[in-house]
Amino acid sequence: MTYIAIDLKSFYASVECADRGLDALSVNLIVADATRTEKTICLAVSPSLKAYGIAGRARLFEVIQRVKEVNAERLRNAIRLGKAVRGPDGKYGFSVRSADARQLAADPSLELDYIIARPRMKLYERISTKVFSIYMKYVSDEDIHVYSVDECFMDVTGYLKTYGMTAHELAMTMIRDVLYNTGITATAGIGTNMYLAKIAMDIVAKRVPADQDGVRIAELNEQTYRELLWCHRPLKDFWRVGFGIAARLEKLGCYTMGDIARLSLTNEDLLYKALGINAELLIDHAWGWEPARISDIKTYRPISNSLSSGQVLSEACDARKGRLIIREMTDLLTLDLVKKKLVTKKIELTVCYDRESLAVEVQGRSLRDSVFRVASTGRIYTGAISADPYGRIIPKHAHGTGNLDRWTSSTRRISDAMMELYDRIVDPDLLIRRAYVVAVGLIPEDDIPEEAPLQLDLFTDYETLARQKEEEAAADAKEKRLQEAALDIQERFGKNAMLKGMNLEEGAMTIKRNGQVGGHRA
Repeated sequence: MTYIAIDLKSFYASVECADRGLDALSVNLIVADATRTEKTICLAVSPSLKAYGIAGRARLFEVIQRVKEVNAERLRNAIRLGKAVRGPDGKYGFSVRSADARQLAADPSLELDYIIARPRMKLYERISTKVFSIYMKYVSDEDIHVYSVDECFMDVTGYLKTYGMTAHELAMTMIRDVLYNTGITATAGIGTNMYLAKIAMDIVAKRVPADQDGVRIAELNEQTYRELLWCHRPLKDFWRVGFGIAARLEKLGCYTMGDIARLSLTNEDLLYKALGINAELLIDHAWGWEPARISDIKTYRPISNSLSSGQVLSEACDARKGRLIIREMTDLLTLDLVKKKLVTKKIELTVCYDRESLAVEVQGRSLRDSVFRVASTGRIYTGAISADPYGRIIPKHAHGTGNLDRWTSSTRRISDAMMELYDRIVDPDLLIRRAYVVAVGLIPEDDIPEEAPLQLDLFTDYETLARQKEEEAAADAKEKRLQEAALDIQERFGKNAMLKGMNLEEGAMTIKRNGQVGGHRA
């Protein structure tokens, strides 16, 4: 088997550069919404800025700080070389700014500058569709797995003989075609399974010198994987190994994939005890094995389905505004259920609090010994606490589930249940930063099971009960027609063509979210 994984290089930044007629490999550009706070995450950073140590998903303030540091060093060099300009106040400065890496390398008197491009998600989706249509000139859709907007896997086993090419030549041909038609370059990995193709692309290709167009291609099989990467650190560079899993593995004395492979031979149960069922996948990956094929992905059907909506707020809000936002999110979720002709009988709600919710009252040796108070009221906080990835103390998130008395996609029924759940699990004194609403265990509306036979008794007025059911069914049918009408109007005239009164209240987010794609401006 031969697989190719292709990742478009700094995709969002490359699209913005190509749209401006700029060279993505030499122009300093970040994709971020500067109208938000400086804490906003950059969606992409161009390769020339990454060369200064700026991460691909850095926050805007980190970019600003790093650029200041680089310019301070450049100014010192310019002064030493006699290239700096002295101003009227006697202080040295730069002659002019430049966002071009080649100009900056040639002239030390230039100040490092960069372009901040506002996200344009619909443009990125359009270019992504164009790129995948280019791939399908060479490989059938059945043999392509779209992993993300800028990344995919291809099973090219049956194509190499047809084209009379090696996997390297086929990958290069497709990348050149994409570059010619879009101006975007890419990195590729080739492997005997999807995991090795992914690792070749993510880790090994970074060590390969780029050609004149910035293209890097690397190859791995099970043997070369073990030879090259069994000693690679850190573990979190590997696919599906995050900070949490890496930390648990380090407690077991596993710092490399080679360590995991050795432990799997001597004490496999220790890995299962620490990682659960995920240990099976990790052990396979430690040896360079991956049994799943693209054909398996295409035929996979989950046992259960869910539909969710999440939102990260640009600033923390109190519980009252949070309740409004949750109601809005639930309203949109139910419309999505109607659009997809699905129904649910169970909901979930997760609310994550902001770190500013708590203040330290008594600093102990550990979290258990410390005392915290609620910042808004001053009361001593007695709830559970946790730490964010930066080690900062935050109240533990609130999570709960609610059951509905019937299969439904009714906004009225689901919203009432969600509000009841919100009032039950959310601390009204804490500030909210993130929220997620989920409809669980979905089934098609045509597959709603029949009601179980009713056990009769002498004390129930069945005529009244039947009349109530008829009235409820009529109300549900009327609401369903209203939901479908709202969807039709939004489809024809835009999502903001029909709104509810709550969408106009202070703190409401629906109007703003309707102009976004994936939480960013469309």
